[in-house]
Amino acid sequence: MSDLEARYGASRRRPKSEPSTKPNRLWWVAVIVLLLGTIGFWALTFVDSSTTVESQTARFESISATEASIEARVSVKPGEELVCAVEAQNALKAVVGYELVELPAITEQHRVLAHTLRTTQPADVVLIRECWIP
Repeated sequence: MSDLEARYGASRRRPKSEPSTKPNRLWWVAVIVLLLGTIGFWALTFVDSSTTVESQTARFESISATEASIEARVSVKPGEELVCAVEAQNALKAVVGYELVELPAITEQHRVLAHTLRTTQPADVVLIRECWIP
């Protein structure tokens, strides 16, 4: 036995061309973390459907070159306040009017949103861009 073997021990080294018999632990940890993150995101976003907000435009009208109006139906769980973004677009789909409309909490699930919006040009389309619970 040589001094090096006595000091450091004698072990057979695996040549680089031989595949590793141990699984790569870092790879498995990354896969598990990604899987748990995906399941957690899915659970937080899609499972609680009681807080969904829906809007449907009933009609809109371009009143003048500087005003447009919209009537829409908004649905949300009773007792929730809402904020809706109302947007007016011209024929080129450029935004010519935008306003945030706050809706107070009411006891019914469905409500009608009637709003007149000031515009910078004549509006071709008026729509509810999105609604959310503040």
